[in-house]
Amino acid sequence: MFCPNCGTKNDDEALFCEACGTPLREVEAPEEQAIPGYDTPEQPPVNEEPVWQQGQEQQPGTDNGTFWQEPPYSDPGYYGGQPSGGSVQKQKKPFPKLLIAVIAEAVIAIGLIVGLVKVIGDRFSPETTARNYWEAAMNHEWGKAYDYCSFPDSDLLTRQMYVNANANNTETVDYDSVKVVDASEEARESMDDLSSLLGSEESDQTENIDSGDVKVYTIEYRLKGSEEKNYSYVTVTKSDEKRFLFWDDWKVTSSDSWASGVQMTIPENAEMSLNGVQADSSDAVVEDGMKTITIPYLFTGEYQLTVTEEGMEDYNSMLPVYSYGVDESYIELIPSQETVDQVAAQAGDDIKKVVESALEGKDFSEVEDCFTEDAISEGYVAEDYANLVESLRGDGEDSGVVTLQLNNMNIELDSQPSSSYIDLYVTIDKKETYRRSWSDRLGEDNYEITEYLSYEKEGTEWKLSYLPVSAYDF
Repeated sequence: MFCPNCGTKNDDEALFCEACGTPLREVEAPEEQAIPGYDTPEQPPVNEEPVWQQGQEQQPGTDNGTFWQEPPYSDPGYYGGQPSGGSVQKQKKPFPKLLIAVIAEAVIAIGLIVGLVKVIGDRFSPETTARNYWEAAMNHEWGKAYDYCSFPDSDLLTRQMYVNANANNTETVDYDSVKVVDASEEARESMDDLSSLLGSEESDQTENIDSGDVKVYTIEYRLKGSEEKNYSYVTVTKSDEKRFLFWDDWKVTSSDSWASGVQMTIPENAEMSLNGVQADSSDAVVEDGMKTITIPYLFTGEYQLTVTEEGMEDYNSMLPVYSYGVDESYIELIPSQETVDQVAAQAGDDIKKVVESALEGKDFSEVEDCFTEDAISEGYVAEDYANLVESLRGDGEDSGVVTLQLNNMNIELDSQPSSSYIDLYVTIDKKETYRRSWSDRLGEDNYEITEYLSYEKEGTEWKLSYLPVSAYDF
């Protein structure tokens, strides 16, 4: 389309020239709607008397028993049923149905939200947590019960350890009439009384109860077939977490669910495991070949206790753990049969080494590796060795043992071995030739001697605690 003023070409749909602004289309003014006319009703003739209806009350100011019938509209702005002046009455618009539906849906949505908030709030309430935990424990659903709890931070307080510790607790309990009662006030008063009795200040736990961070509940229930009530107590504590950003997270923290500072004493070089989990012994206290391990926390319940050490028989037993600790805490191991056989073979070698060294007149330092440190430090074994040397060698010229043979050694256990000692009973066929100062001929002895040997465990080795032979036997 071309502009009639400047001739510039514009889009066909343009209303004004993009160059000079001249209107390109004539805007038609809307037609004025005609207002329908109305017929004027006939007016009564001037000075003509108004029409009165018989039988009606006379209008004041008249005298013919009739009255004036007013027009149907008393408003002077109306005449003949329409507004005067020919204007049309505006109709009131109806309320939109869509808006009504939207408002109704909003009300329903708000009701649902309020209901949902209440349902979720009840689900995460401290009372519900206490009841759910108690029911899970009564039904032996230990994994579920663990999820309702909060425990101290410890490698052994895991979900699986909790399940395993309670695995043998399978006795079924049928109950009904369960009622959860808030006993926080009673607990606070009891703690106040205890603090007063002990002369101590109010504990942090009491303050937490007062602030609402801790709740104590009494679970009242009745066993089926019994009229007597039973009671359990559950303590729940508000955690630092939130559920769905809004609701407090409550956890069961009853201290009777675990024991703290559990001590176990085992051999120094042994390892201990509970339900297959090895206990940390890096901070153990070692004394007299035994070490004491302190376990920070353990769930109450039963554990498969295993203590192992190379060369010793494995120790296996069920270990009950109570809230106060354990009844069995000192574990000793006994040597395995393989270890006993090895010590018996070592005994034969030690006897020969000691006797041969003494026969040659060697110093005690040549054989001291056969003995324990205690035996060496106390000096008695060195003294016994010196006596043996003197008995075998005599004066070295006119008296003493010339040849010595030790045959047919038979070594057996003298008593049940312990974790620290192996006692042996030894018989030996001894054959010797000797010289006496009063004779030029060599004497000869051939008989059985009996010895008792005691080996003591020192670290990972077994060593003699005294001389294996006596000077009186030669």
